[in-house]
Amino acid sequence: MPAPEAMVVFIGSFLLGSIPFGYLMARMRFQTDIRQHGSQNIGATNVARTFGIRVGLVVLVLDALKGILAVMMAFVLFPHSSLVPAASGLMAMLGHVFSPFMKFKGGKGIATGLGVLSTLFWPAALIAVLCFALVVVLSRIVSVASFAAMLAALVSFWAFGQQTDFWFFGVPAVILAFWAHRNNWRRLLKGQEPRFGR
Repeated sequence: MPAPEAMVVFIGSFLLGSIPFGYLMARMRFQTDIRQHGSQNIGATNVARTFGIRVGLVVLVLDALKGILAVMMAFVLFPHSSLVPAASGLMAMLGHVFSPFMKFKGGKGIATGLGVLSTLFWPAALIAVLCFALVVVLSRIVSVASFAAMLAALVSFWAFGQQTDFWFFGVPAVILAFWAHRNNWRRLLKGQEPRFGR
């Protein structure tokens, strides 16, 4: 793995992941700052709660595309490596959570992580989506469903015997998702976590 070229890909993936589509959507279409609404998060869930499901889905797709493009770029430039694409996906997710355009604050990284999964190993993305849907239906709590989805994807890496390099994305992604939802866990313990659709 040529280190200088890989570093360029990692930096590019981080910057790509850091594009705050939720913030930009709210600014350009609704002339408001999404950080002043709901959970004050720039992610698709808060956008959906604030402006409606359709707008939230647009942001979800755009955030997922960041992960897809980061991994695809790495696969094109490093066709014989699985480590560089996995690490590039992680960098895109980190960029979403720690966006330099938002003073190193951002979203929870779930949509971007889903985009990464769909490109690295699509069965893991499918399992994550199914797990998310099931937990949302049962609990109506998006934060719990999001973390459960990332955890399910990681388990699928093991269940399907995926190559070790993919774990360089999977394990840190689960840890990052847990950390990014830290305020949700506090609200959940207090019984104050909002339920989707209510």
